[in-house]
Amino acid sequence: MRLCAVAGPATADDQLLMNPDQNPQAARAELPAGPASPPSRPAEPAAGAASAPADQLHVCVLCASPLVQPYDWAAEGPSHWRVMLRCPDCGALREGLFTQQAVDRLADELDRGSGVLIRALDRLTRENMAAELEVLVKAFEHDLILPSDF
Repeated sequence: MRLCAVAGPATADDQLLMNPDQNPQAARAELPAGPASPPSRPAEPAAGAASAPADQLHVCVLCASPLVQPYDWAAEGPSHWRVMLRCPDCGALREGLFTQQAVDRLADELDRGSGVLIRALDRLTRENMAAELEVLVKAFEHDLILPSDF
């Protein structure tokens, strides 16, 4: 898949990448292959979507989704990182050179989101186990479990 860089709310060191078939006015540029092929969903700005502040890397610059995730990264000196970010909602890819502080804020946001997911998984696991226990108890009460079941 070929991706292209497009002009927009990005800075000189920050590029927004899209499927070139979705934007015929975009200049085509070949990008080196990463660890895996990037997603091919087109990225189109949502109506009235505002660009995210430069230090809020977890917010999509196209659709303002707060779920942006790092796709690839590399250190660029002692205080900067080159990071490719992907929005799971609109499929936008964004690559830029970011300060250590901005990347630390992204890491904090990813940790917060992971905590939310882990707590939700724990709650669902407990609810499922409680429901299975109720079924087991009812089966014992009605003599529905026999030695041959084991």
